[in-house]
Amino acid sequence: MKKLFLCTLSLIFSNFLAAQVAVADFIHLEKGVENDYNTLEKIWKPFHNSEIKEGKKMRWAVWKIDKGPEMEKAPDYVVFNIFKDEDQLNNYMNNWDGDSSMKKIEALNRGKLSRSVVKNTMSKKIKNEVRSYTIKILHQTVMTGGEPKIGDKISMGAMRQKSEDYEKFEMNIFLPMWEKQLLNGNISQWSFAKVIYKNEAANDITHMTFIFRNNANPQEVSFMPNNQWLNNMIVEKGLETRDFWSSEATLVYISN
Repeated sequence: MKKLFLCTLSLIFSNFLAAQVAVADFIHLEKGVENDYNTLEKIWKPFHNSEIKEGKKMRWAVWKIDKGPEMEKAPDYVVFNIFKDEDQLNNYMNNWDGDSSMKKIEALNRGKLSRSVVKNTMSKKIKNEVRSYTIKILHQTVMTGGEPKIGDKISMGAMRQKSEDYEKFEMNIFLPMWEKQLLNGNISQWSFAKVIYKNEAANDITHMTFIFRNNANPQEVSFMPNNQWLNNMIVEKGLETRDFWSSEATLVYISN
C-alpha cells in the first residue's frame, strides 16, 4: 500500500516538479569572516521572505557544507534560490534593481539591526569566490518526513557527463535504487538536475543530484540485490558515464 501511495504521488507531482529551476551559489568565504557571513544571511532573510510572499520566487535556503570535495577554494556554504520555472527566473533577473533592493533590505531590518550594521556588513568583502549554477530539475521523487527544517542534512552529488547515455543510466539504474531507499524510509527525497547555465568561476559540472535526509546504508543501495554479480556490472557501467564529486551539508537558514 505504501509503495502504491508513493508511486501515485510521484505521478501526480512529477510534471509540476520537473519544471522547477534553481540558482545554486557555492560560496568560498574569505578567512575569518564566518560570523559576518551569518549576519549577512540574517540581513537578507527578510528580503527573501518578502520576495516569496510577493510571488517572485518559491523558496530560499542556505546550507553549510560539512564535508566537501578536495579542491581549491572548496565551498563553505551553498545558497539556493528556487523558482517555479525558467520564465519566473528570467523575469526575476530582468527586473532586478540593486538600489531598490537595498532600500527594501534596510526597511525590512529596521528595528532588528542598526542601519550601520546593515551597511557595514553589506559592504564587507565576505565572499572570496562564488560558483553559480542554474539548474533545472529533470526528476524529483516525492518528499517524505515533512517539510525541510533547520538542522536537516543533504547529500549532494556533482557530475560531469562523459557519455550521451549518462542521463538514461541515472534515470533507469540509479533512480530505482534510491526509490527503494525512499520506500524503506532511509531517505526523504531524491532529485536529479541538469546545469543549464553557470558563471565563469563555476567548475565543469553538467548535472547534480540531491538526497534529502540520507540515512541509507551504502551496502544496501543496489539495483539487483538478488544477483550481485549482474548488479555490480550494471552499476559499474553506469558509473563510467560520469565523473562524480560528493558533499554533505546541513540546513542553516530557510525562507518562512
